[in-house]
Amino acid sequence: MKNAAIILAAGLGKRFWNVTSNKNRIFKQFLNINGKPIFLWSVEAFASIKSFGQIIVVVPSKMLRTLSLKYEKYKTSFIFISGGKERFDSVKSALSVVGNNIDFIAVHDAVRPLVSRQDILAVLKSAEETGAAIAVEKTKDTIKLVSDVDGKKGGYVLKTLNRATLRNAQTPQIFKSNLLKKAYSKKMSGTVTDDSQLVENLKVKVSVVETKFPNFKITTKQDFKLVATFFAFKSTISK
Repeated sequence: MKNAAIILAAGLGKRFWNVTSNKNRIFKQFLNINGKPIFLWSVEAFASIKSFGQIIVVVPSKMLRTLSLKYEKYKTSFIFISGGKERFDSVKSALSVVGNNIDFIAVHDAVRPLVSRQDILAVLKSAEETGAAIAVEKTKDTIKLVSDVDGKKGGYVLKTLNRATLRNAQTPQIFKSNLLKKAYSKKMSGTVTDDSQLVENLKVKVSVVETKFPNFKITTKQDFKLVATFFAFKSTISK
């Protein structure tokens, strides 16, 4: 069996820098943590699994040439391609270069550098059994369904949801190759926020796998500091 991993590293990181553009700033996925750029931690996690023979890293188009030259020594391990304006444009771009011999495709956020080999394998195993599987974590907080607060300083609670059946979606999300390509061939709604939703729209059941290790996304500078602390701790206990 041959699999491909799409590592999404083309985001602008506007919330991280708290600005509307990333002009003259380093994209967060290329910042170093524990001596290595954030995106490379995810690449190496997938590369450690032999069945992932194709790894595609989607990056900002203006950085493609620079990154290709900088990481030329890795060219046998993964390739860079240009991303699009939105996340789904980037996945579509990556799907266009996925090999015809690929059985399963994993999509992963580059800014989840803590992703573990064990969790990737667990999601992959579930995908092999069901055709579609995603990493999730239990929701710890009480979740409220509220009235539309767009442009307002508040709103009202409409309903308290049962957190026993709620999960936070993560990546990797792994699907049969032909299934994911079919999902991306359909018209996309602006309300879709992950690959699983597109597959769900095909009336396909997507299985969930609860991650056993930290796998949160670096969205803010506080997240960055927390991930750095995790890596520092792991380095300490491995000595």
